[in-house]
Parts: sequence; structure tokens; C-alpha cells
Amino acid sequence: MVLAHKVVFYESPLLTVAVCFGAMLVGLLAGSIAHTISWRITHGSSAWGGGTRCRECGEHLTLRESIPLLGWLTMHGTCPHCGHALGVDRPACELLCALIFGSAVLRHALTLQTLEVLAAVSVLLVASLCSLWDYCIPNGCIWAGVLVRAAYLAALALTGQDVSQLAVSSLVGALALSLPLALAIFLSNAMLVRDVLGMGTVKLVALLGLYLGWQQGLIAMAGACLLWVFVWVLSPSKVLDVEVAGGAHRTDGAEAQVSPRDLRATLEEDIAEPMRLIPFAPPIAIACWLMLLLGVAPQVWNAPIF
Repeated sequence: MVLAHKVVFYESPLLTVAVCFGAMLVGLLAGSIAHTISWRITHGSSAWGGGTRCRECGEHLTLRESIPLLGWLTMHGTCPHCGHALGVDRPACELLCALIFGSAVLRHALTLQTLEVLAAVSVLLVASLCSLWDYCIPNGCIWAGVLVRAAYLAALALTGQDVSQLAVSSLVGALALSLPLALAIFLSNAMLVRDVLGMGTVKLVALLGLYLGWQQGLIAMAGACLLWVFVWVLSPSKVLDVEVAGGAHRTDGAEAQVSPRDLRATLEEDIAEPMRLIPFAPPIAIACWLMLLLGVAPQVWNAPIF
């Protein structure tokens, strides 16, 4: 295989298409698993127990109905038991993951780095979905990301590579990006008497530095901030149930329907002002993926599997 314009072409066009198609099939499965895990985590179920269920009636879907993308198409996007719409978020997640897996194989070929990138992206996808649905970043995602990097370093060491420089760069990147952000969040939350960002974001940024180092990590953070601001400006204000001294209130003055994820500590004079809550995890994940896909990787990362 050859490298042209940072894209890998194999010995023949047919082999290139076959490898990419196989990677995309694996991506469909990974996207389905990531969607299921994140949905269960944010809706109070066990992340690894049971099969695929309808969100409305709770009935189990058959193995054929659970096939990524094809199952949703054959059911015409509705539950065969209750007829309730299944939503497009699951097939969209599967397609996105398939495109990511295919592009990673084209960019990095069949190398150890490709395996690490695919595993890291899967972890970031779960974290992003949890953040979108429940404004949380599970600690399990952070630990999974750390284990992926540790496994990659161990695999490189077993192939005879010197990984000391890469290990130090990863550690420095994690600390250099996360510690200043943690201090900034602590000060802003204290001055505004409301949670602007949580420590989950700090942990995810540390994971970003772990994979990219502090230099590429800073570039990724700048891109993530720009994307977050762009989405924030275009998004409508969200009416929230907020917790103040004396009970829960809505930001529009209506009767509150309190849910745990919508409780926010705030000053009473802030209640009349609608708030915009845009999760920061998805922009971080997008920026990290683009840097992993397009960034200049150290030569040690390009150790082939075979």
C-alpha cells in the first residue's frame, strides 16, 4: 500500500474498497453498541444487560430487528409491537460511526494507531451521547479512554518501540489542558453561583490532552470552543426547572416539573432569564476526532499490525 496526500491506497482499488467496506460494517456495529450503552446509562438501566428494547413499550426486539441500520429500515422506523416511532438517532449514530471507521482506515491503514483511534472515537461517542441526553460524562468513559491509551502504549512496547517520550507527552498534555480549565471552572462557578461547566468536562479535556499532547490539544480545544459558541448562538434558550432557596421554579414563571438533570443552583434574580445548556462534550469529541484524523502523528504511531 502507498500513502498519497495522507490517504492510504492499497494494492488495488478493489482491495481498498473491500477494506473500507469491512471497516464501515464494524463501525455500524460499534455505533449501535455505543448508542445502546449511552441510552442505558442515562436512563437508569444496566449498560451491559438485556437485549435491545423499544423505548415506549419495553418489548425486546429480535436479533433480525436489532441488526444495525438494516433492522431499522426493515421495521420502517417503528416498533413492530406497539407501532411507536423508534427515532432516527440510532441509525444516525450507526452511520456516523461507520463513516468514522472507514475514514480512519483510509487515513492510518491497518495499524496499531488505527485500532487506538477507533477505540478512542467509540469512547468519545458514548460520552457525547450521554452528555446530549443527560448532561453527564460517565467516569467509566474516562477510564475506558485511559485504558485504551495504556493498552496502545503497551502494544507498542511489545513490538520493541521506545514509548517513553510518547507516554510523557500524553501525561503532560492531560495535565496541561485539564488543570487550567479546572481552575477556570471553579472560579467561574463560584462567581456566578451556578454551574457553568462541570468536572466531567475537565476529565474529558484531560482525555483530549492524553491522546493529542498539549500542542495539538490546544488547537483542538480552540476548535471545540468555536464550534460550541456557534451552536450556542444559534440555539434557542431553554426553559429550565431551577433549584433555589424556597423550592423549584421554572425560568418562565410556570409551575415546575422537577427532574434531577434539570436542577440547577442559581440566584433568585436569574430565574426570569431563560438559559441555554449546550453540552461541551460533542464539540470536544468532534475536535479530537478531526485532530486524530488529520493531525501529524509521531512516526512511532505507525507500527503496522501485519
